[in-house]
Amino acid sequence: MITIDPLRWLKRRRTPPAIPAPSRDDAFSGIVREIVLTDRLAILDDLSTPDRTAVAVRLAVQLDDPRTLLQFLWRRAAVAPDYLLILVACLKVIDDAGALWVIRATTALAEGRAGDLAAGPVMQALLDCLPMLDVALDQVVQRKRSPIRVLRRLFAALTPELALPRLMRLAFDEAAPAILAWAAADWLVQYLPDPATLIDPPISPAAYLRWLYVNALRDAARIQPQDASMLASCSASAAGAARCERLGCTLLENGRLAPEIRLAAVDLLMQQEAPPWAAITVACADENEAVRRGTLARIGASSAREAVVTLVRLSLRSDMPADVRLMAALHLSIETQWDVAPVLQRCALDASLPLAGRLRAAAALGRRQTNLPRLLALMHDPQAHIEVRAAAARAAAFPTAAPHLFRVLLDPSTPASVMIAVCDALATPACRAVLPNMRPVLVRLLDAARPDVALTLAIIRVLGIAGGDAAIAALAPLAVMGAIAQLQSAVPPDMLDMPVETCLERALLPAPMLTRLSVVLATTPTAAEQPTTLMQFMAHEADLVRCAAIEALSMSDSARARETILVALRHAPSPTVAAALAEALDVLGSLRDMLQVVVDPDLDPTLRWHVADRLAQRVDGPALIREAWGRSDLDAFGCELLVDALARHDAQASASFFMRLANDPGVAPISRERALAALEGATDGLLEGLLMRLVNDEHLDPVLRGRAAASLPAALSPATRDALRDLVRTDSPPAPLLIGVLRALGRTRDAAALPILMRYSFDQRSMIAQIAIDALATSGDSTISPMLVQAALSSQADAAVKLVAIEALLRLGEPDAVRLLRPYLRNHSVVFQMRAFRLLADAGQTGNEAERLARDRLCPTSLRLCALEHLPHNPSAGALLANLLRDAREDPTVRAAAAARLHVREHGATLAEVALDATAPLIVRCTCIAGLGASGEIDALLTLTNLTEHDRDPVVRERARIELRSLTMQPLNDRASDEHHAYHHHGRR
Repeated sequence: MITIDPLRWLKRRRTPPAIPAPSRDDAFSGIVREIVLTDRLAILDDLSTPDRTAVAVRLAVQLDDPRTLLQFLWRRAAVAPDYLLILVACLKVIDDAGALWVIRATTALAEGRAGDLAAGPVMQALLDCLPMLDVALDQVVQRKRSPIRVLRRLFAALTPELALPRLMRLAFDEAAPAILAWAAADWLVQYLPDPATLIDPPISPAAYLRWLYVNALRDAARIQPQDASMLASCSASAAGAARCERLGCTLLENGRLAPEIRLAAVDLLMQQEAPPWAAITVACADENEAVRRGTLARIGASSAREAVVTLVRLSLRSDMPADVRLMAALHLSIETQWDVAPVLQRCALDASLPLAGRLRAAAALGRRQTNLPRLLALMHDPQAHIEVRAAAARAAAFPTAAPHLFRVLLDPSTPASVMIAVCDALATPACRAVLPNMRPVLVRLLDAARPDVALTLAIIRVLGIAGGDAAIAALAPLAVMGAIAQLQSAVPPDMLDMPVETCLERALLPAPMLTRLSVVLATTPTAAEQPTTLMQFMAHEADLVRCAAIEALSMSDSARARETILVALRHAPSPTVAAALAEALDVLGSLRDMLQVVVDPDLDPTLRWHVADRLAQRVDGPALIREAWGRSDLDAFGCELLVDALARHDAQASASFFMRLANDPGVAPISRERALAALEGATDGLLEGLLMRLVNDEHLDPVLRGRAAASLPAALSPATRDALRDLVRTDSPPAPLLIGVLRALGRTRDAAALPILMRYSFDQRSMIAQIAIDALATSGDSTISPMLVQAALSSQADAAVKLVAIEALLRLGEPDAVRLLRPYLRNHSVVFQMRAFRLLADAGQTGNEAERLARDRLCPTSLRLCALEHLPHNPSAGALLANLLRDAREDPTVRAAAAARLHVREHGATLAEVALDATAPLIVRCTCIAGLGASGEIDALLTLTNLTEHDRDPVVRERARIELRSLTMQPLNDRASDEHHAYHHHGRR
């Protein structure tokens, strides 16, 4: 690095060489005197060269202002080169001739105006000028002058050996004027023969920036990624727009540099008043993915008109990389300042553009109603991709578009996916006003769509929004048992009992039904959950239709819809349909209607449970339930439902009711037991005496006595604690009562009860020992830890008791508990292994056990899945998940679980790789597709596009299509939100 002496300007001035005093007979004295008196410098022309030099030197010393002499010599040097040497000799003896005279003389000598530099006198004169030149350059810096033109000529004339040290001194001197320093940097770039000769980076930020400039324009060999932050300050420096553009373009074109540096160069170019868009556009086609995507992201973030023009060109150029075109289309889809609708329409129809870009372009047209003609043109264009037509239909959700949308629905050539999209558009708030006039059309379409469940569901939703008697009449059969009949009518009766595999092989089903069957089989986690016959599959599909019809009916606040729901309650619902019916009854029915369903013994038990649960959540529901207890038509199951519903949603307010039930001998034992269970955790001190009377009642069932003891409050009186201890101190009571008392003693934290609890911790009955140990842990007394360790290591206790003892040690915070727990992860049944691992996980002490279990193929699958759930979020776990996902020999369930746990941003490439692997199991590929759908990254969109358009498996195509549609439509849902489902929150407490 150049060392700058800050005191260099304070050095002693150079003392001219001592000249002997001229003697009286000195021949030159007269000449000098005559020139001084007459000011006739032309006398020098008559002298010989040696004499002329001697006289000129004497004149330079004696004259007060030697500038006249210097000017004379400079003019004569243009004709006679030896005068230039005389000028140099004079400058040597003048204290301060001025920096420009030294620079002029040095430049003239270097240019050869005094003769060939190889000649001895000329070279000597040039060497004599160098010290004076250094002083002159110091003066230029000190006086903040910038004689650019003179210095440019000087350094152009000097040899590199002489010019480079002085150029680097000017360019990297922090004291140099900025204009001069940047000019010196330009000359250094021009004359630097070998970049390796450049000095080390300076410390000053301004000088370091110039060093970067020189290095970048030569070969950029010494530029590091961390230098990217310095480039941002270039625009604010005195470099100027031309240098910033030159630096940015040079760095951007250098493919050997790190992407960080090249993207910083893009930022520098974008900061200019007139960015070089041509160079920036070229970078969008760079081989480096990070560079081209980063460049495009910066273009998209700019609000300049030229940036939008560049995006338009990039999106329409078929020779650009696919990711660049996709990113350009995505940026154009969110453009609001400029009208890019014509470009978006072209993008939507461009088959060479990735499908994700086409879908986003079509969806973006729906931001403005003025684009409706373009949307309709896309929707009707048979050359457009079907998904593009569907996206245009969803985006055309404007009131004025309703007639066009219905014409599309009535067109028999319209694909089913486009019809579903039209239904989605009609279901939006913007189109609801026109739906009542279109009910006959929707009813007719519903009957025609029977083989296609997806289309049926979409039409049902629109019918529910449209409402009216005609809609209710069409939906009523589907809400009862018409759904299964409608589906069965689409296939021959002899196929209903066929295995689903046979139906797939022979392709005897309608195409929509065949696709849905394939998706169900591929995405069901286990074989036990898969349908085995076509009838089972149709039952599942019919449940979906019934639920949709019930939900649509609940949108119509009318007596006829309520009657239809009440009728549907009588027709054997599945659990899913039962939940939907309960929700609809909650919306349309009264409290009395709901209570009647709960007490009706002829109705489905699952339905009654759901309705009771919702009834207890209503404002006046608990009071009505308590009033209904004495009804004569209430069966035993109904009693249990009412008690359980109150226990879940109104336990505190119903405590006295529960106590009354528990003390009533006429109530069924199961109901009394549940009433007592509902009191567990109550804090009302008044319950203590009532419950203790039940505990002490020897004629009462031990189960009820134990349940009453377990429901005692935590804060008990001394008398009650003594009574509880007396019950279990000597003779062992029945097991149910003993269990309840032990639990109550544990909650009281009674020190006097510890010996009793410790004694029962070693009971031969496993359940009693477990309850006693749990009660000890609840007491929170750490002095019992040695006893718990003894129980955990006892050879007589079974594994369940030992695990409970170890769990108690964990609850007490004992550090040795983890060491005692680890052996249970290997040499026990899968139930104990699962429990041990979950205890470790809850304590945060899994360590490397989760990774070990997930990697071990000899472990049960359920344990490996549990280990995958508790893997930490670190690079090691991410690498393990990626390896499990890639391993083709691994269990498909484990691979799918690993795919679901992978972080999409870090391992998107792995998910894409497996999703594209045609040999991978479908469940694994579908899980990877779902992960890509949660990403939204460019690579995910490209992968989903590839799968949607080119994969051979219909299930993969369908799943990829759904995820791609969700990704391309969701960011543009900025219209009024749908008010669907708002009615579900009515009447809640």
